[in-house]
Amino acid sequence: MKEITLLDCTLRDGGYVNNWNFGKGKIEKIVQKIIQAGIENIECGYLSTKDSGDIDTARFNSIQDVKRAYASAKSIHQRYAVMVNYGEYPAELLENADENSPIIRVAFHKKDLDNAFVYFHELKSKGFRFYVQPMGALNYTDEEYVQLIKRTNELSPEAFYIVDSFGVMELKDFRRLIFLTDNNLDQHIVLGYHSHNNLQQAYSNSKYMAEQNLDHNVIIDASVFGMGRGAGNLNIELFAKYLNQNFHKNYNIEPILEVFDECLKPIFTKNFWGYSLPFYLSSIHNCHPNYANYFAEKNTLSVKSIHELLSMVSEDDKVSFSTDKASKYYMQYQENYVDDHGAVAQIKENVDGRTVLILAPGLSLKKNAERIKAFIEENIPVVFGINKVSDEFAYDYLFVANEKRLSEGKPANVRQYITTSNLRYSESICVNYSSYLCENDKIADDPTLMLINLLIAAGVRSIAIAGFDGFSANPDENYFTSGMSLGSNIASKMYKNDVIREQVAKIREQITLDFVTPSLYLK
Repeated sequence: MKEITLLDCTLRDGGYVNNWNFGKGKIEKIVQKIIQAGIENIECGYLSTKDSGDIDTARFNSIQDVKRAYASAKSIHQRYAVMVNYGEYPAELLENADENSPIIRVAFHKKDLDNAFVYFHELKSKGFRFYVQPMGALNYTDEEYVQLIKRTNELSPEAFYIVDSFGVMELKDFRRLIFLTDNNLDQHIVLGYHSHNNLQQAYSNSKYMAEQNLDHNVIIDASVFGMGRGAGNLNIELFAKYLNQNFHKNYNIEPILEVFDECLKPIFTKNFWGYSLPFYLSSIHNCHPNYANYFAEKNTLSVKSIHELLSMVSEDDKVSFSTDKASKYYMQYQENYVDDHGAVAQIKENVDGRTVLILAPGLSLKKNAERIKAFIEENIPVVFGINKVSDEFAYDYLFVANEKRLSEGKPANVRQYITTSNLRYSESICVNYSSYLCENDKIADDPTLMLINLLIAAGVRSIAIAGFDGFSANPDENYFTSGMSLGSNIASKMYKNDVIREQVAKIREQITLDFVTPSLYLK
């Protein structure tokens, strides 16, 4: 076996978790700690024209910015790299490389292969060291993959990578690609491996690679605590320890642990990364993991539905994610048009001339139960619940637009369901799903706003509401009962607060909306 080295990709792949906003001081500390650990290769982040060059982020718009990122921690024992997604940084913007220039790792999709190789030739003419990183290695047939390697040999880069972009490689796939690469790649070119952990295969595949008697030097990518897109990457602290024990390496594990403790723990608390069922589903569909994350964050779909949704994503769309495409698939899946004129007329008849009270599921429903009971006793309203009901109150209607909530069964203190057409539930007043969505995609299917829109359509001009609190960073302060969490993405919750607040202001220009309990949406 020839030399095995590690490449730390925390600042680059890990940046998908926090939008690369580590802070200048933390970036410098992470680089220093990785140097202290003895990790041979350090990836500093992305190079892209899309970025402003903010010194607090690991995204750069020039090679000079990259150099400055590691200048304070410069070490002769480490090699530095930066990633370019093909198409995001024209070669003509690059000055000729010098001895301090980072290695450029170029990631490209199969559809861009020919153009990417033109780009490689331009990098070579400017004196840059570079790695060839074809994303989604399993998208190539064996013949196509061998031809790709032969073209790589003609370029003579420093390294060629087996890239498992979506974490889909089982050992049998990995063994085949190792065999093809080791037997066809020129021996002086380093063989690299970049994994994702959607199927929990990153460690075992990397271990297999290390244990083979390959004809190439090997680089294995990893990150601190596995921080990375989707289910994350290989944990560098785990694999460094394995290499120490089995390949006479001498990595210092303690500084790696300090990176997590001092720099990454607050990020992990706010934005979880790691294995999950949605990321597992994205891998079995060979699909960009952000689709699974987008659908899961909706918090309206069962695992079965996410599975079905991912199967709808076209092969072309699977390789790259956009919110617009994800929203299109989500809305397509949810749509089931029904003519609901009769249903709306029925609701209108039942609320006409009466006070309307919506009981949303916020924590204030529990904290202010006596106040709400007094309101009900005084006004004798038509009471509408949202997704979940409290045992403290009797409900005339329970409005459900969420598949997960419907599966819990009809409570005894609910007279009748109102469901949206995407649920295809026959024992209810059914209203057309798309008719009551909000314009903003982030809150389009917020059930409370959808119910308000429905009631406006039914002619209601005055609504009292309780339990419509707004989201707290503390998950225990969001709902009157457990099991209704929106997930751990605090930034997403805070953003929803802002856009719902704007929507509430617009609603109050149309109708009277009185809050019986405190709400962040009034601030």
